[in-house]
Amino acid sequence: MSKIILFVGLLCCFCSCVRDNDAIYYPVGNIDIERGNANLSETSEATLIARSANLDDYVLDTLAGYPGDPTIGKLTFMFNLKNQQRDVSVEGFDGVGETQMNMSLGYKDGDFAAENQLPVFATDIAGKYAVKLRLKGTLLLKGDAWIVDYAYAQLASAFHLYPPATQTEVFMCKGGSAFGTFDSARRTCTFDITYERYDLSFSQLYFNLFVNLSGQESEENIQLRIDKESYLEIYKQQEK
Repeated sequence: MSKIILFVGLLCCFCSCVRDNDAIYYPVGNIDIERGNANLSETSEATLIARSANLDDYVLDTLAGYPGDPTIGKLTFMFNLKNQQRDVSVEGFDGVGETQMNMSLGYKDGDFAAENQLPVFATDIAGKYAVKLRLKGTLLLKGDAWIVDYAYAQLASAFHLYPPATQTEVFMCKGGSAFGTFDSARRTCTFDITYERYDLSFSQLYFNLFVNLSGQESEENIQLRIDKESYLEIYKQQEK
């Protein structure tokens, strides 16, 4: 009887350890969230206050690595999505410049440093806005040691590492097959996302691409190409 009790205790301990290890790792399947009204209300009008676009394709070549971390394949990378050209701009708009890649703090944290959680737009006064965007390009792993476990683009009024479908502040989230088309080896993904919605209420706006890369090497060369057709527009709505 004592052996059975000991076995059950060890089993419970093992299961709890597995749950603890896996609880902070959320593989994202197919997800497709779009919030806001598809058409501008007849009782309001919208003024373009910020726009970024591209004259040419933008290519980011960088090295993704897990320095000193034994849990390869359990961390998430984030790209802060920007375009190269500023057509229209308002104070607080940070949608122009070079796209950068950041790594989550660690396997046990599953989060990003506060200085990397930067909104693409921020204002002191919350208002009602419209957003139009296109995100077109390719995500490519140059080696053969890693694969893309999941990838999703997210537009939200608050920073979220994983797409909470029940949270109203997530305006758009495209993941899995809704995000793009992967090759058979899951090392290349082509994507072309469009979004146009009105009556969005926010004081901050985040626009990020999250990617989890799984592999058995400590680092991998990754390339993100944002095609010149990509753009981001923010409109301020006003009642007539």
